[in-house]
Amino acid sequence: MLQNWFILLLAVTSVLCFPNWLETKKFKVGIEYENSLPMKGGSDRYRHRNNYDPFFVTIHAESKKGFVITYLQVTATVDFGGKVDLKVIQGQTGSKTMIFQLVSNHTDFLSYSYLTYGIREDEYKKVMLASFNLN
Repeated sequence: MLQNWFILLLAVTSVLCFPNWLETKKFKVGIEYENSLPMKGGSDRYRHRNNYDPFFVTIHAESKKGFVITYLQVTATVDFGGKVDLKVIQGQTGSKTMIFQLVSNHTDFLSYSYLTYGIREDEYKKVMLASFNLN
């Protein structure tokens, strides 16, 4: 009976202490304004054929009608030891669209999710006018 408890304890301990074989990296691009609201997002998972060559995934993020993007929140997950980086190709805070690219290397897969945040276009113009008037 004691031997069964020991085996159960050993199994539970090995599962809980097993190292995490995934790395998650979070990115935030843009400026977080007070009234920023979540708008649109997406996620996907890609399999990498040759983990020593760089792997590029390009994502096109859009805002809702009448809104502009203030910032993006991106979470990317790769294998342990893998590398992932985010590069904004087109767009910036205040744009209606942003195109960004995730670049991974030394990994078998890339899983990502993103969420765009934004404010109404007229609110953004007021904020920008106020910030220019302060200078």
